[in-house]
Amino acid sequence: MLDPAAPRRAERFREFNARGGKFRVAVTNACNLDCFFCHNEAMPNPRRPDEAAAARAARDRLGPADLAAIVDAYCALGGAQVNITGGEPLAWGGLTELLERVERRATKLVLNSNVLLAERLLRRPRIEALSGILASLHTTDDAQFEARLGRGSAREVMDNIVALSRHGYAVEVNYSLGPYNRDEFPRVLEFCATHGLSLKAIALVRPHEAPDFYGGEWVDPRWLEALLEARGAVSRGVRDALGGRTTEYRLGDAQVKVKNIARGRLVTSYCAGCPHHATCGEGIYGLRVGVDGVWKPCLLRQEAFVAVDARPYAEQILELIDRMLGDEPARRFVEGAPS
Repeated sequence: MLDPAAPRRAERFREFNARGGKFRVAVTNACNLDCFFCHNEAMPNPRRPDEAAAARAARDRLGPADLAAIVDAYCALGGAQVNITGGEPLAWGGLTELLERVERRATKLVLNSNVLLAERLLRRPRIEALSGILASLHTTDDAQFEARLGRGSAREVMDNIVALSRHGYAVEVNYSLGPYNRDEFPRVLEFCATHGLSLKAIALVRPHEAPDFYGGEWVDPRWLEALLEARGAVSRGVRDALGGRTTEYRLGDAQVKVKNIARGRLVTSYCAGCPHHATCGEGIYGLRVGVDGVWKPCLLRQEAFVAVDARPYAEQILELIDRMLGDEPARRFVEGAPS
């Protein structure tokens, strides 16, 4: 018997993808860095002493076969993109096998990485199933990199980004803007423009309500737009995407996107009664799942997290995205900076 909710859920899944909704699958909660702003896809973070025990207990609730089946389910539904995240996915020994076994069909399969372990991709032929790499570069200053991100070198990250691009991967640089690194944006931009790399700039997104999370006041990315225009970047348009209003620019051979939730983030009936409204840094953006075996429709609303159960993964995905989008009349883009 046909589920009466099936047509509605299928349509909302289509809308979710058409509006840029993300599906993020965390294959590990381990990482070789310790960025102060890391949300770790809302999994317990083994790099934080007060979360280490919970992180050990949560790291294997879903194994490689489960993760591959979840990705397969999303692809079979016609999802536009799956982001493979962590932790640091290149630190997980099963990554290559997962990428090669997934039947991605027309879905883009994208890797979110700090690329310090890029040699694990560079020492082998390009993985055809991998549509692109979203490489984190938040500063070009080695001292700032080590002090705020834990260890490693900004220069090594930049060298690896260039090497991955030359190896045949489509690499987009991700820059997360905060008080600590706002002065670094021109140098990150120059690096991308020099090498013809795409760049996406976003504001830091809080995974909890600690008052000192940002390390200062939340920084509105609007000033990045003024800087880009002063440098001769050409605006290619604005769209209200899930996760924040996004303006696209062209600067030489580089494409630059600036996502600003202060200029518009999607609120739906799912958000009704949410106690985190004032601190929300994403609105309705993406559905997350990881090795901890938990679905997370929203980073901040831990009370609304749902355990992965024995039903078909596609059924669970459709049900949750249906709830996230809610009824059309209740959807609206709201403006204003998060606290």
